[in-house]
Amino acid sequence: MKVFNQIGILLGVWAAGELVSQFIKNIISIPGSILGMIILFLLLQFKVISEEKIKDVADFLLGNMGIFFIPAGVSLIQSLGLIKENAILLLSCIILINIAVMIGCGKSVDFMIKLKEKKETKSKQEIA
Repeated sequence: MKVFNQIGILLGVWAAGELVSQFIKNIISIPGSILGMIILFLLLQFKVISEEKIKDVADFLLGNMGIFFIPAGVSLIQSLGLIKENAILLLSCIILINIAVMIGCGKSVDFMIKLKEKKETKSKQEIA
């Protein structure tokens, strides 16, 4: 029974995301599943729903996430001709995006390290 309650909570949050998506589709197009994840995040963050109320089903879904990528893989196989035609463009995009992500992550880590060092020196100065 516990598992059914957890599935019900997750499906209810997903349905709420779909409902919100239908109401705002004329303003901005955001998929209901994405809005559902945002709603779930907010509910967990503000402790409206405790993590224990969805833990078992969430762990199962995360543990078997690979199954959800099978349809996308099949679609890629069906589009091999299109991929071959645009291989250079796709590889260029992948390489450039990876470089941008590495630079962005590095800069973010540098920023956070400097911020932490400033905080530590400030706390040391207050103690002294």
